[in-house]
Amino acid sequence: MELVLEFFKYVIDMGTAVVMPLIIIVLGLGLGVKFSQAIRAGITVGIAFTGLNIVIGLMVNNISPVAKALVETYGFQLTSIDMGWPVGATLAWGTIVVPFVFVAILGTNIVMLAMNWTKTMDVDIWNYWHALFTASIIYGTTNSFTLAILSSIINMALVFKLADWTQKDCQEVLGLEGVSLPHIQATSWALIDYPINWAIDRIPGIKNIRWTTDTVQEKLGILGEPMLIGLMIGALLAFFAHMPLKTILGVGIAVSAVLVLLPKMISLLMEGLMVISEATSEFMNKRFPGREVYIGLDAAVGIGHPFVVATALIAIPITLLLAFILPGNTTLPIADLSVLTFFNIFSIVPSKGNLFRGIICATVNSTIILYLATAGAPLMTKLGIAAGLQIPEGAAQLTCLAVGAQWYTWLTYWGAVALHGLFGI
Repeated sequence: MELVLEFFKYVIDMGTAVVMPLIIIVLGLGLGVKFSQAIRAGITVGIAFTGLNIVIGLMVNNISPVAKALVETYGFQLTSIDMGWPVGATLAWGTIVVPFVFVAILGTNIVMLAMNWTKTMDVDIWNYWHALFTASIIYGTTNSFTLAILSSIINMALVFKLADWTQKDCQEVLGLEGVSLPHIQATSWALIDYPINWAIDRIPGIKNIRWTTDTVQEKLGILGEPMLIGLMIGALLAFFAHMPLKTILGVGIAVSAVLVLLPKMISLLMEGLMVISEATSEFMNKRFPGREVYIGLDAAVGIGHPFVVATALIAIPITLLLAFILPGNTTLPIADLSVLTFFNIFSIVPSKGNLFRGIICATVNSTIILYLATAGAPLMTKLGIAAGLQIPEGAAQLTCLAVGAQWYTWLTYWGAVALHGLFGI
């Protein structure tokens, strides 16, 4: 069993930029693409993911110190420390249920595709960890393999359906042609943010407020361009964190670069995927006329819209303020503040890129995330101590916002615990 876990860890540690080209090449050859085209497509996708990782890293490396400085500057005193999504991923991939759950998820996707229950062919194996985390805490709580595996099937089946349902809007707003997002921590928010958008549509006056890229640029001119929006938001965050002038300017330029470079990396990725998308459509039309298949990818491909990043950056001070004022919250957001982009893709998509509505959705999302991160802190602390993780000095518990972001998986966790208590499954 330990050897199997090591194998899975080895593959995951290779990263998307290495493994995704291999998957694309094999998939392309299997679909009848010429060898040279498959190789070119695979390498292009690898380059695009490398570029995405570099740009995301640029944002994380610049925003993380700002977020930490904001916490220190304004003296937030909370006892459950957000240590970042890598802690959750480490705990998820480190239990004995991993190979069984991995196979169950893969099998679920294959069966759903074969039965025409989903259009999403999920190649994003790295983010299986969202379902793996829930399976791991269910197993740790109930000692039941059955409930752990069942939870992963339910959680992933739901995100496959959500990925199908939201694909056309993602294509329209984010430019993701033939691509869907079976990423629980991103796409689960469609179930929250679409209803919020529906409710706003019924509020007189408020429903007419539209801050789209076109309207903002029209009203603000050059100040409404993504590079200037990034510069202003990045610099303001660093300014309010009481950072020196050179850091304020550096963060501003870095965020500006992120807003300009992300769409270019997404465009390169789509160029590499186009060959596979066309081959998949041709393959399906020959064998199953009328069938449509989407390639399921990491939500990183969905953060290229400038207002997704802008919403996430604006959500940083909002989340810190909420952490301080929400009754019962113990989570101190730090590490995952720099990746709020992933949790807020669907703050923007339902309204077709309306920043005003995006900020409202992000505020609701952050409220839910903080409470669930607080609720999950005791379990994460227990698993973390068992795995040998150190609790930060001055903290009573560890947690991460990412675990709070996969909100509906907590429903399956509580359901599994209830079933175990009632029936001993």
